[in-house]
Amino acid sequence: MNAIFHDEPFPEVFGNASQVIVSADEQWIAASSIGYHQSRVAVYRAADLSCAHLLTFPLAAEAIDFHPTLPLLSIGLNNGDAYQREGGLTLFEPGTGHRVDFADPDWGVEPARWLDARTLELTFFTWESDCSQFQSRATVVRDDWLGLPSDALDLRTLPRTPLPPDALVEYLDGELTHPLLRALAERAGRSYDGLGGVWAVAGLSDGRVLATRSHAVLECWSPDGSLLWSVPAPSAAGGQRIEVSADERTVRVAVPGPGPDSRTRTDFPLVATSDGTVLDAPSVPFAAALTARTDGVWAIRDTYQRNSEAEPPAPPNARAFAADGTPLGTVHEPERYDLVPIDVRRCPELLYGRRRREVIALDPVTTAETVLFALEPFMVDRPLGRAVYVSDSAGPALLHGRTELVRRTFPAGDVTWTVPTDSTIVDLDAHAGVLHAVCTDGTLLSVDTADGTVLDRRPLPPYGPLSVHAAPDGTVLVGTTAGQILRY
Repeated sequence: MNAIFHDEPFPEVFGNASQVIVSADEQWIAASSIGYHQSRVAVYRAADLSCAHLLTFPLAAEAIDFHPTLPLLSIGLNNGDAYQREGGLTLFEPGTGHRVDFADPDWGVEPARWLDARTLELTFFTWESDCSQFQSRATVVRDDWLGLPSDALDLRTLPRTPLPPDALVEYLDGELTHPLLRALAERAGRSYDGLGGVWAVAGLSDGRVLATRSHAVLECWSPDGSLLWSVPAPSAAGGQRIEVSADERTVRVAVPGPGPDSRTRTDFPLVATSDGTVLDAPSVPFAAALTARTDGVWAIRDTYQRNSEAEPPAPPNARAFAADGTPLGTVHEPERYDLVPIDVRRCPELLYGRRRREVIALDPVTTAETVLFALEPFMVDRPLGRAVYVSDSAGPALLHGRTELVRRTFPAGDVTWTVPTDSTIVDLDAHAGVLHAVCTDGTLLSVDTADGTVLDRRPLPPYGPLSVHAAPDGTVLVGTTAGQILRY
């Protein structure tokens, strides 16, 4: 890695810290982040904000608390399941790295907090058979809290006091998390906005980098990593998808509408890459996804999740436009899931999955459909996964994948090679005969597009890979959940 754009502190909690706390001696900062099927607690050195420890858990780290005098962090854990509740307590010493875990197979611990230097209070939570909440509380009193062995506590046998249903359970105030991180960053001579979420990134021929993130329709960074311009978004979601024109003078962006219900609007602004001027701002009154061809033709597809027959009737399922925004053709579908757009890059065709059976190319003007190849049964909900079109020494092909990389001839769709990835593919792109894929296990995998030979498998920083782009000069850009843009 030779550069990081938007290099902010605390990237290990993905720009979405749920709780943050400072040790009594002010030497350590602990921040937690809860994600899908995994949570993290990162421990930073307060002096320079470097990450000293990164703890991961399959359960939610619902509450963190530093001991009032010792360098000791308590972490309450809870799986959140209504029927098979489980949880635990982790005690961690930042100075030595000593960690001890105590499990409870039937109760979640939320929260765990220190009452004084000798006393740790644990609040246990589970569900009764009638799905009503049931809470109880226990305290552990010790004179020696450091260096505990794994058998020092048995959470299951602690004497507990049942709590009334309306008992007040105190948590850290989550609204203070972001201001505290900003203040801690400023104290260390750095800045923090925590907006994160680089959903799309693209490198231009002159070395500039385009990206979307929370609160921004589009940003442009110079090759040296300085921000050149930014187009603010109407909502916190920011831009979600970008399509750069062949001449790199403009870029089309998909932006969810403002307000609590993003189903009610999607904007598709056309932005000048020279200075961020918005040249055109078409909008539709429903949620929609963006796809495009290499010649600049683009299309949107209705993704509005209707919950009842009383909601508004479906608009045209798909609409196609010329590069300048001139309407071309529309497709009406009785069953909106009959026509699913394929998330494919650099492709000369608009590709869709038709009736969960086959891949078709859609003519944007006449809306005539050309059947290309049949879909395997397991691909019906999200055809092909992420995909990119290439034309290399082995001919034209689609490269795609979910948990393995696949090459198919184009347009026939015959599989010529597969490469297992051992984890879910987050995003992929290809350039000059090399396919680059970022995966949920935090790796950047590079393979030869023609024969599938693995060329490189490198670990990424633990910032949450979210998007990838192969720039014209061969540079690989990785956008992260934490907001950084990594350049390789």
